[in-house]
Amino acid sequence: MQENNEFVFKYADILEEGGLEVKLSPPPALYADVFDRPDILKKIRLELNFSVGGDSILLEGRVYAEMELECSRCADPIARAFEDSFDEVYPDTLEYIDTREVIRETVGLLAPIKVLCADACKGRCLVCGINRNRKTCGCSTGKMSAFEALKGLKIPDDNKNEKKKL
Repeated sequence: MQENNEFVFKYADILEEGGLEVKLSPPPALYADVFDRPDILKKIRLELNFSVGGDSILLEGRVYAEMELECSRCADPIARAFEDSFDEVYPDTLEYIDTREVIRETVGLLAPIKVLCADACKGRCLVCGINRNRKTCGCSTGKMSAFEALKGLKIPDDNKNEKKKL
């Protein structure tokens, strides 16, 4: 275990002090591999609060992050701040408390699956691809039935082949 890592804490030290509060601002590059694009995470701040309770230590953590994501409809970049909390209980059988994994998991879950630049985002034109929030185009997307593509489809009749074999 790495004693000099800023995310690893000695259990005995936390017990001796009766708890511990830590604020960290690690470099965003430390979590670049968590996201599909390494430049998503712009800033990160952590608050860790260790409290002693009987035969265990409770860690209550909070992650604050600034991210640059893409709008799910128009693909414009969006800078947003996100935050989330976590808690972990560590038994007294440990010598060190390693917070790296729980922090990594929390950071990885910060970004929403779908993010919009605005609730009224019009997205991109399906035909020409322009951003419909900035320009209007004359493309006709038309209201087609979901089955329109099947109109010219010819299906071979397998029953005829089976009758010939009999």
